[in-house]
Amino acid sequence: MAAALYGGVEGGGTHSKVVLISQDGKILAEGEGPCTNHWLIGSDKFLERIEAMVCEAKGKAGADAQVPLRSLGLSMSGGEQKEAIQKLIEELKTRFPQLSESYCITSDAIGAMATATDHGGVVLISGTGSTCKLINPDGSQISCGGWGHMMGDEGSAYWIAHLAVKIVFDGLDNLEVPPHDISYVKQAMFDYFQVSDRMGLLTHLYRTFEKSKFAGFCQRLAEGAQAGDPLCGYVFNKAGEILARHVVAVLPKIDKSLFQGKLGLPILCVGSVWNSWEKMKDGFVGVLAEHHRSAFSRFSLLKLKQSSALGAASLGAKHIGQAVPLDYAANVDVFYTHSFS
Repeated sequence: MAAALYGGVEGGGTHSKVVLISQDGKILAEGEGPCTNHWLIGSDKFLERIEAMVCEAKGKAGADAQVPLRSLGLSMSGGEQKEAIQKLIEELKTRFPQLSESYCITSDAIGAMATATDHGGVVLISGTGSTCKLINPDGSQISCGGWGHMMGDEGSAYWIAHLAVKIVFDGLDNLEVPPHDISYVKQAMFDYFQVSDRMGLLTHLYRTFEKSKFAGFCQRLAEGAQAGDPLCGYVFNKAGEILARHVVAVLPKIDKSLFQGKLGLPILCVGSVWNSWEKMKDGFVGVLAEHHRSAFSRFSLLKLKQSSALGAASLGAKHIGQAVPLDYAANVDVFYTHSFS
């Protein structure tokens, strides 16, 4: 009989990752794929992409594609609406019976935290979109954000790109005075979207709008911030402020024990925007400094060294009563700690 395999998927708005692990938590295969946010691509594409990624991983692990995994955990952006999730699971079982015996779908924040620790903390995601989730040691959860680009995504790559483009548009219209010179951002915007004027940009904003493509402009702004452009630095500072406000929103509900470890409050930072931490630091720390109190005197920012597909795999196994051990210490790096005097 073939050894039991447990799968996990980290489903993002731009890229996705898959991992297969053994019963003792050893990683047997890893792979990557495109966007698997079912709200953005529709359920049919979601199902096909999940199946393709898992089958490719089975091949890498030397497993028979026709033998189902014991469980498949999916940690996904857009993974919280119960009715939609149940429907996706039923469709996976019907269309791809050889894929997995069981399924467990959770939000991207839950999968990330399950990769980092089993004690809880705050997850702050800032990738294509953004969300914040507090997970207390007793398993209770409080959320802030996560409503997508029409209603939220503050501090995300999409939000940063939109803020920068909006400042340029408003400045050229003489509607608002820009906080800094717009020359660099304006040219970077034209170059990135391959247009020569603002009219050309309307196609990308409306007719052919793709959230991940628009959010990709954030990378050019990060390069500008690194090179010292003041407006690029400004939008990242603003992102730092609003991401910190997500933490402030969940502060009243945090279990006191989460403040008491040597790291202080652990904040798990997920998503590519955190690569620009140095440009967001002043805004982020400044907002939290206004809200620190005796219990909340210290915080640490952690980054995953492993994909949250690993946590998703462990949650999928737990869902069928199988404990799969993870080496939490090897899965995270502490990249910043701050104590309030």
